[in-house]
This record gives sequence, structure tokens and C-alpha cells, in this order.
Amino acid sequence: MIYQTVTSLIFLFAGTISSFIPNRYAAIIAYAGLIVACHDEYTLHIPTIVFWGIATAIVTVLSFILPEKIASSRRGLGYIAGAALAGSMTGLLVSHAWLIIGAVAGALLGGIAYSKTPAGQIMGFPSYKFFNYLCAKGLPAVITMCIAGTALTIINK
Repeated sequence: MIYQTVTSLIFLFAGTISSFIPNRYAAIIAYAGLIVACHDEYTLHIPTIVFWGIATAIVTVLSFILPEKIASSRRGLGYIAGAALAGSMTGLLVSHAWLIIGAVAGALLGGIAYSKTPAGQIMGFPSYKFFNYLCAKGLPAVITMCIAGTALTIINK
């Protein structure tokens, strides 16, 4: 049991850290942590595993469809991923639904905050360029943070 918890936490930590760098596999790493966290009680968590598995697959496929210039960009990633992490963990204090809402709101607010910096003014908030970039970088961060939060609730039980 302790090895399972430690292994899951290592995967979750690695996935979360990977969200702060241009890494296409951050959600997959976090999903591996979720799978390990559910190891003893797979039958109880099948809907959770399937839902986040589909979300992980979508985010991963979309990351490979993106142009290389966008996929490898670090612009504002710290703001977006950091705010998604803060929002998801704050939402986790209320409920699982608020975990998701908090992650989405955090990623959006992080993107807006970055666009207000001198380096982020090139994104031109509010514009289609800003929202496209926010979706390209924010969606993987949101999915990764939500998977990490979900796994933490499973580990905590």
C-alpha cells in the first residue's frame, strides 16, 4: 500500500511539473499516477479512470496536431499552469466539481495575467490569437491538474 501511494505521488508530481514545461506527455504521466492510485479499487473507480483516460487521449492527440511553433512555446506557461494548479487545489477544498471549475478559471486568469505583462502583450488579449493559445496550453494544464487532484482524493481515502 505504501509503495503504491509513493509511486502514485511520484507520477503525479512529475506530471504536474511537466505541465510547466512544453511537454506533450504531462497528462499521460499524471494519468499513470491516477491508475496507480486506483490499483486496489479498480471496480469502484472505473468511471473515473475512463473519463480521465478519454480526456488524456484527447489532450495528447491535440498536442501532436498543434504546429511545432506552438507546441514548443513556453510563453506564459508558468502563469497558465501555475494558476490552473492553484485553482484546482483551491477547488479541491470544496468538491470534485469545483476542482475542475477552479482549474479552468485558474488557467483563464493565468493567461489573462500573462497577457497583461510586457512580454505577454503580443498575445493581444482579448483576441482569437489569445484564446487559441490559451486553449493550446491551458487545456493540457487543466486536465493534468484535475487528474492530480482526483488522484489525491483517492489516495486520501
